Amino acid sequence: MSTVCVLTPMVIASWPAISAAVAGVAAAMGFTVIGPETVEERVSSTRRVETDVPHSEIVEEVMERGQSIRIQRDDVIVTFGRDERGTCTVCVTGEKHSKSQLEAIGQEIAGRLVQQFAYHKLMTELNSRHYRIVEEQVGRDESIRVRVRLDR
Repeated sequence: MSTVCVLTPMVIASWPAISAAVAGVAAAMGFTVIGPETVEERVSSTRRVETDVPHSEIVEEVMERGQSIRIQRDDVIVTFGRDERGTCTVCVTGEKHSKSQLEAIGQEIAGRLVQQFAYHKLMTELNSRHYRIVEEQVGRDESIRVRVRLDR
């Protein structure tokens, strides 16, 4: 018997779990984690794209509004955090890139972040319910296929 399960994840976690997921995605994509954004940096960049993270929801009491983490690769700086409305957002800046390029970078990072978080959550849940990972495959499109077996 086999089952196919397609997950549409919601990110619900504490800030340490989210920041760990951001750091993992950053490392995989060649970014490094950098310090907090200053007001001067926010004003000086003329090329800036900000989008909501799709399929995400943050528990308000866990992550403060205005809390963020920044990653950088070359001239591109990506800020992931919770905005004033309480929404999880990704803001991408970079002077050498067009707005559409920055938007594509932001969408890729947001998608990978949600995938990384959902994968971690799934593996934790499978382990707690005594399932054993039989096989894992990562497709060319970065999709992940996991086969599990119940060990009891």
